[in-house]
Amino acid sequence: MSVFVKIYAHHGWRYYLPLGVVKPEPVTVLPFTAAEYDNNRVWTDRLTGRNLLAYDDIEQTEGIYKIIGNPNALLLNGYRNDDNYPSDGSVNASGLFGNALTMRIKPGQFPDSSMLLCVLYGQKGRNSEKLMIAVENYQIITYYMARNDKDNVKKAETGIYINDSDQWMSIGFNLRSYTDAGLAGVYVNGEYKEVNILPLQQFDQFWIFGLTDGEEAFYEDATIYPFNGAVCDVQVFKSPLSEEEFSAILDKYDDSEDIGAPLTEFETGGELMKMFINVIMPEVPPDPGGDIGNGNGGDNGNSDNVADGNHDIQRPPDDMNIGGSGTERP
Repeated sequence: MSVFVKIYAHHGWRYYLPLGVVKPEPVTVLPFTAAEYDNNRVWTDRLTGRNLLAYDDIEQTEGIYKIIGNPNALLLNGYRNDDNYPSDGSVNASGLFGNALTMRIKPGQFPDSSMLLCVLYGQKGRNSEKLMIAVENYQIITYYMARNDKDNVKKAETGIYINDSDQWMSIGFNLRSYTDAGLAGVYVNGEYKEVNILPLQQFDQFWIFGLTDGEEAFYEDATIYPFNGAVCDVQVFKSPLSEEEFSAILDKYDDSEDIGAPLTEFETGGELMKMFINVIMPEVPPDPGGDIGNGNGGDNGNSDNVADGNHDIQRPPDDMNIGGSGTERP
């Protein structure tokens, strides 16, 4: 914990006065706002300007949507759908480096599915060691996979729950204890709780809201999905944080307010595309005796007005009454 103090001297004595807890400085900031979406910088670190997607991927808005009435957050993948299963997929990411993580989330309405919040990568291999931190039935849980042992994933429940409605949740994770790496503790609802799920043999880097590079993960034949829901204000810190430091970062938010489901422009019938159609009336009417593809010279066998070459097709007058008010849909 960092504390700011004032030191002064008086009559040969030196005194110090604590002035409060110093808010730690992040090393990576991802705001996840409409402004980042509009500027194609969703996965770009605001502090360094570093593109976090691998291979200099320039498309940073795939699978991400702006939220109507909330310019300070974005929707990842989806919030609910007819299948009642989250959307699946992954991104190619270069990874994040740090030992503490804070974020604000509003999980989608898929309570029975595990959705990833953070994935810690350890020993490298054909299937690298990883600890996956997820939310399932509104509980924070973990999945551990040893290197090259993807068929033997171990699940652990923390007993820590987040809001189970349309409310936001401000949450923090310590990813290292003094000696070991994993999920050391969780800050939620104004309280820090030690977890000490620390199985990683090595801690290389981590990623948020899903796996990277086309990976998939399963537990007992059930898919572990990327996060589906609304997110904002992701911050990464170099060192683990104390309860007071988490509080200084997250307690400014009011998680008791229920502002409803995050709707996107697509869901509310917004503009999808623009098209230009040029309609031209032909100067010469089509030949009524021409072959229109039925082999009968224009006679479809059901009409009493058979074209015989002596009848002209007349254009109807502009003021012809065809019925209706003129406002009905065709």
